[in-house]
Amino acid sequence: MGSFHLLSRLFLCVMGVGAVLLAVPEPARAQGEAATANAEALAITPLSLVKEQDLDFGIIIPGTTTGFVTLSPGNAVTTTSGIIVTGTTQNAAFYGYGTFNQRLRIYLDANQYNLVRQGGTQTMRLDQVTIGSTPPVVIGTAPRTFRIASANGLFRFTIGGRLRVLANQTPGTYVGQFAVSVEYL
Repeated sequence: MGSFHLLSRLFLCVMGVGAVLLAVPEPARAQGEAATANAEALAITPLSLVKEQDLDFGIIIPGTTTGFVTLSPGNAVTTTSGIIVTGTTQNAAFYGYGTFNQRLRIYLDANQYNLVRQGGTQTMRLDQVTIGSTPPVVIGTAPRTFRIASANGLFRFTIGGRLRVLANQTPGTYVGQFAVSVEYL
């Protein structure tokens, strides 16, 4: 039985792809520009956990009273207290790889987190972190047991959560981290 922590088991291959310039005869030469593009590959090894994407609550316009923004594991947004969410939201997503019917435990390093404003000390609390299982369940420091249902052992799960937004929350970018662990049984 092994325990794998997300931050120590991340495998990601990123390659830059450059532009190719072709020689053109002198009379037909025009002013040109070059551009670059990125390519990504996600490598997953047996009994690992790999982050595919981060949790992003989008752009939040606070209300005049404290309220909540909830982002479901399915990427649905609900708000309270007149809060408006705009822009792109994104649930967190992870891949793991075991064997068909294998049991595993998934848990977090805390039950709630503070997102801190960059360049400041103001916070927003993230709690009720929910995994996109069937049915979706709140996860925390107490391990929840799941079963790998895919025949090839590859599984993907998404995570959402609830963000507490204070009345007239100070503008800025709020960031934080949470660690997801998987214990393959």
